[in-house]
Amino acid sequence: MRSLLRYASFALIGCIVVALGLSLYVYAWTEHMLDRRYPVVGAAIPPPAGPGAVERGKDLADRTGCTDCHKADLRGSLFADDGWLHGRYYASNLSRKAQIYSDEDFARIVRLGVRPDGRGVFAMPSFAFTHLTDGEMADIIAFMRSMPAGGADQPGHYVGPLDRWDLWAGNGPRTAVSYVDEERRKEPIDAGPRHAAARHLTSIICRECHAGDLKGDGWGSGAPDLGVAASYGIPGFTTLLRTGIGADGKEHGLMSEVARGRLRHLSDQEIAEIYAYLVARSTLPR
Repeated sequence: MRSLLRYASFALIGCIVVALGLSLYVYAWTEHMLDRRYPVVGAAIPPPAGPGAVERGKDLADRTGCTDCHKADLRGSLFADDGWLHGRYYASNLSRKAQIYSDEDFARIVRLGVRPDGRGVFAMPSFAFTHLTDGEMADIIAFMRSMPAGGADQPGHYVGPLDRWDLWAGNGPRTAVSYVDEERRKEPIDAGPRHAAARHLTSIICRECHAGDLKGDGWGSGAPDLGVAASYGIPGFTTLLRTGIGADGKEHGLMSEVARGRLRHLSDQEIAEIYAYLVARSTLPR
């Protein structure tokens, strides 16, 4: 009996040692990945074109979700708190960053996911903004620089053990830059010149959840192919984008949150044009 207890004790100690060793390895590996340096490539941005840049930039920031995470005053916030086992994630205080970042720095972070020191940003969907034009980027930067600096710098992310495990196993979010190349190769289907403006709009406001080709499951969100829009009439589609309530009269999770936070800023004409594009897209070969 004593020998069995001794062997059981050794086995338990062995399991604890292996678990601690694996935990330390996963922590070190994820720290290395989160601290990895990427090439700091040029991302020059021209000055905004003509008057109204700040207003255009604010409109874009509202639609693309900048003001969701970084808040209306751009001073940032805790945007996800999943407890110590998973993590706590913060959106930066952009009003402070505007004092130290150049326009090129901002463009590189937003569209490529790379900080000035070469580290990749984490928990920010830079891949969703790869198709912002230089003019749109210039307008967003003009809006950011128009906001008065204030508030404290937000803390760095806390990545908990379960999120680190998912990161190591390849099941969780990666640094934004690691998504960028694959997403830049994805394009919404071209439905002709008539739908060009709506196609571009979907490529910058829908990509985060529905992927660059609008076929769904962007960033592992589980969002559907946007061909589903063809099953809506324009009144129902407008209601969905304004209120987050689907044709079935129900809430639809993240889509409902995004509709009320971002898509409500779309005009009726833009919604009608997006709907027409998505219906046209649904008739074309994929």
